[in-house]
Amino acid sequence: MNDDKGKILLATLAGIGAGIVAGVLLAPDNGRLTRDSLKSSFTKAGKDLERTMKKWMDSLEKRRVTEPGSSLVMHGSWDDVKGQLKQNYGELTEDDLLYEEGQEDELFGRLQRKLGKTKNEIVKLISDL
Repeated sequence: MNDDKGKILLATLAGIGAGIVAGVLLAPDNGRLTRDSLKSSFTKAGKDLERTMKKWMDSLEKRRVTEPGSSLVMHGSWDDVKGQLKQNYGELTEDDLLYEEGQEDELFGRLQRKLGKTKNEIVKLISDL
């Protein structure tokens, strides 16, 4: 079943790519308008893909295929999220918010201790920012 979902995702990505290429090749607009249109298409495709991936990851987490927290999706850069966390929780320091890819559990642990929240609450908090 997961293999089918992977094929669907791959087909979706291939379709998006083919549509973008066709749009560029057949575009009657000048370069700037085409670039703006592409940027808009990429942004929409990225948001659609992010929503789809979030749904799949939430589904896997609910069925306990993946561990809690693996469905973390950040909107924007870590610097944006970090700034929002500092604004909402003044007691957080730079050390508390130190984040390195692949070391999410350490970040979650620091935030759990500092904010007194569960890992799932921390994941939801960051995903909602």
